[in-house]
Amino acid sequence: MTVSFWRPSHLTRAQQEERRLAAHSALADPGCTTNDLAQQFGVAEVTIRAWRARLRRDGEDALRASRATGRPQHLTAAQQDEIGAIIDGDPRSHGFETSGWTIPKIRHVIGVTSGVWLDRAHLSRILRRWGFTYQRPALRAVERHDDDIATWVRVQREALGKKTR
Repeated sequence: MTVSFWRPSHLTRAQQEERRLAAHSALADPGCTTNDLAQQFGVAEVTIRAWRARLRRDGEDALRASRATGRPQHLTAAQQDEIGAIIDGDPRSHGFETSGWTIPKIRHVIGVTSGVWLDRAHLSRILRRWGFTYQRPALRAVERHDDDIATWVRVQREALGKKTR
């Protein structure tokens, strides 16, 4: 029995195809048991039986990787670019009262401009994929005056008779 080289926790599609193609000659050999092949290639016995059935039915091409299509995107590349340009701008120009984009604001703009209403959680993932990151605003009052605060602290400290640092 040979030592298995197919033991990572996760294989890419290309690595899975490579493993199936490496098993091709062994799958065609009637002397190799299903159990031995399963241990050698790090898969379940049912997988070896499925590979053999595919090989008999469709030949070597059946062991090649198929294209992973996934779910089609709702927004075209042009719409994504348009939304990216909108997000780079000020939300007040789109009728919002405050500056700073939030997920509900972005969702509303996408829905109005493109007619696609995305889920909030999904929109967060899309924005990260587009390169946008969460930005927490500084929590400061607009009326805050740092010089006046520093003067007040100094005066109060002197009035209490404490040493200044």
